Amino acid sequence: MMREIISINNAYLKTFSFLFLLSFYMLYQYNKLEANSFRMEFHEKITKLYDTVRKITPFYLNTTTVVLSKGTHERDDVSIMVDEDSKVKNLSCGINLLEDELKIYINDDYWSLAILEKLESNVNIGHFKPLHEVHEKLNSKEASGSSWIDRIVDNEKMSKSYQAFAQCDLKLTEPYVEPLTGKNVRSIFYPIYENKQLRAMFILDMKVSVFSNWLNDFNKKRYSFLNYGGDHTLSLSSGLIEIPCTPVSKKLNLSINMVDLFMLSSGIALMMTFLLFSINRSLYRFLSYCRLDHMTGLYRRDFYELKLNLTFGRAVIVIDIDEFKRINDQYGHQKGDVVIKEVCHRIKQHMRRDDMAIRWGGEEFIIVLNHISDSELLKRSEAIRRAICAEPIAEICVSVSIGATTGKKMSFKKAFKLADTALYQSKNSGRNRVTVLEDVI
Repeated sequence: MMREIISINNAYLKTFSFLFLLSFYMLYQYNKLEANSFRMEFHEKITKLYDTVRKITPFYLNTTTVVLSKGTHERDDVSIMVDEDSKVKNLSCGINLLEDELKIYINDDYWSLAILEKLESNVNIGHFKPLHEVHEKLNSKEASGSSWIDRIVDNEKMSKSYQAFAQCDLKLTEPYVEPLTGKNVRSIFYPIYENKQLRAMFILDMKVSVFSNWLNDFNKKRYSFLNYGGDHTLSLSSGLIEIPCTPVSKKLNLSINMVDLFMLSSGIALMMTFLLFSINRSLYRFLSYCRLDHMTGLYRRDFYELKLNLTFGRAVIVIDIDEFKRINDQYGHQKGDVVIKEVCHRIKQHMRRDDMAIRWGGEEFIIVLNHISDSELLKRSEAIRRAICAEPIAEICVSVSIGATTGKKMSFKKAFKLADTALYQSKNSGRNRVTVLEDVI
């Protein structure tokens, strides 16, 4: 019993290990392919984001103006700061449309949008949606007298020259902490020129989580386990993503999260192992149902006879219950069934693991054995006979007659015929005895 348990456990372990390695390998290869897909998707998204930002230029250059007094004004949910009475570009409609389009790519990572103007009269004008405290600081006493755009250009080390932006006409900053709100953001600065003169600066502030959320959305959509290098300690690098128009860290290290890969592979292997063994157990039960005689628990003749007819060199024991018709007639068929069941139970107690017991007829049974000597065959047959007649069954004295042969150098058909001849010798000799014959021809 212990050996069987160990054998089953080893089978479970081997199956699980194989399925785990197979799942892990396939998932790893899948994630490598998905890493390439995400690189393309990342490049497509950031390109569309930049192209959307650039749409402000024609709108800015061609929109109408409106006269606003010094101070802060609200137009169509856009805050406008003016430090002197001036004609101001009517940008509110364009800002609202642009915000809606930008949110397609950055969703909840949108933080704020601004357009700063620098008039020839050095009047500062700013359009903000929404207006944050950091924007209000632009017009503080400490900042008065200086150009808002010039300060940004100087702080970001951007060139005021039109030709300087021929290669990349905007700039994506590194992540930084906004001083007044403490919010981690990245900004896109896009200068707007009129007659090659810097007239305005578009600013898009995004939460620093924007790139992580792009990756998270991709993972959810594609069932992948990708992350950026450094997000998880147990990760395997899968290449770099280049970020255009950013001056310092131009690349993101894309990697595969091996912990998640390990956990999913283990789960798949565990589920598949359970499923395979459940199917195997169900199949075994079905086959057992097909091949077993349900009353006795022995194999059925119609299931095994054709297979046995193809075998050679098998020992055969034929067992027949003595005077079974008298038992049925005298005690009834119900008692007869009890006798058959108990006889089969006692037969099975004297079988080896490799022996095969078959209900051959109503009260006739055979045992097919491998590798047994003449003396051992006689001992086994006698043990079965004595076990059956030793104690009454359902208060009925029951005996069996047995015929057997070792079946050496003969087919099963011939061995069975010889054992059946031996059985009839046992019957004719007074029943309740064993006869072993060997082919001497």
